[in-house]
Amino acid sequence: MKQNETPERWLLVSLGNRFRGDDGVGPYLLDRLRSQLKENADFLESGNDMITLVGRWKDRQVCLLDAVFSDEQPSGDLIRVNGLADVIAPSVCTTSSHGFNLREAIDLGKALDSLPRRLEIFAICAQNITCGDHLTAEVKSGAERAEQELLAFLLADTGES
Repeated sequence: MKQNETPERWLLVSLGNRFRGDDGVGPYLLDRLRSQLKENADFLESGNDMITLVGRWKDRQVCLLDAVFSDEQPSGDLIRVNGLADVIAPSVCTTSSHGFNLREAIDLGKALDSLPRRLEIFAICAQNITCGDHLTAEVKSGAERAEQELLAFLLADTGES
């Protein structure tokens, strides 16, 4: 990057439903990051609307914040994935009104030539997605660790202090 050049703004996108327990970890993280990054990034609370996401992420640097279930990792653990290089497993998720999940959104983006230039995924292993607006203690703790890692990543990428 040249000395007078402004770094490209990242688009931070939360997936999930803030009123379904640990599924709300994406919006929770987005709120916390919005208060710290203010004008240095763009923010989108997407819920699980993958069709809109495909239209919004084209040619952007995108960081997705989400909850995930894992049989191999405990609740609260952070899973980081490069969404364009790593394999994203298909999901049986049907929470979207269109029935699309992230793997299908990436495939659709490829077919429509509408992929982001970069796609970093920060997912917290969830435990409970029952109705309610609270995170389990493990997921909240994991989200706070993920927040620090994500801030360090973004600051290093943009060269800001």
